Amino acid sequence: MIGQLCLVSTSGDMSSRGMGTKNTIYLFPSEYKKQVDNFLKAQLNYHLHTYNENWLKGNYKGSSKIPYKRYSESYFVLKDLNVFTCKYDFRTSWDLSLFDEGELQQYEPYRVEDNFNILKNKEKRKDFKIKKLSNETVCNWFGDRGYDINDAKLTYKTIYDPYERNDWIFINVANSSNYYTQDSFDKNEVELFYLNTNNPEPYDAWKKKSFKWDKKNLVNLIPKEDNDKWYEKFNKLND
Repeated sequence: MIGQLCLVSTSGDMSSRGMGTKNTIYLFPSEYKKQVDNFLKAQLNYHLHTYNENWLKGNYKGSSKIPYKRYSESYFVLKDLNVFTCKYDFRTSWDLSLFDEGELQQYEPYRVEDNFNILKNKEKRKDFKIKKLSNETVCNWFGDRGYDINDAKLTYKTIYDPYERNDWIFINVANSSNYYTQDSFDKNEVELFYLNTNNPEPYDAWKKKSFKWDKKNLVNLIPKEDNDKWYEKFNKLND
């Protein structure tokens, strides 16, 4: 999305060096840029203030509290606007960036929080792509995870999510002579697998007879939650 701005965590609780393993990206509407700018300036001023010799000596009295007060007030403005969502956001340092794959490369790994549904509208869902994978590549992916489907009849399509940068495969495995493959797949179902993992368990499944293979339907069936939420659900389903 050209021109879309976002906040990216660089350190603290919501960063890859904090409570999780990925930096957090918050998308926000352009009309909130002034409030975001005020927060970033207050954050910078506060951090600069902590290098002051008096602050290091513990002489934190009177007017020296002003940088922290402005930092705190500007945070609560963004929290009221729903740009920030929890107290851990305050205990995090943030950069302003364009929501662009090239610009965000320096912050990898990251996860995207779309609290304003900026990306999750019908127009932007068109950016999801059908990804072409050869039969050999698909068989190798399952084979590396213990499922030999080389002699099976396969029907599949793969979708690439450009925002979460995830790959998903919808697949029906039928007519296999391999006992373990027959036992692992239901020939009457189309199953959904997340390809960016070593876990070969299906995320969801649908009846083959009524399944629609068009792109619009496939995109609508892909989990809409952010990575951590749907993966937590995925783990519970397959415990």
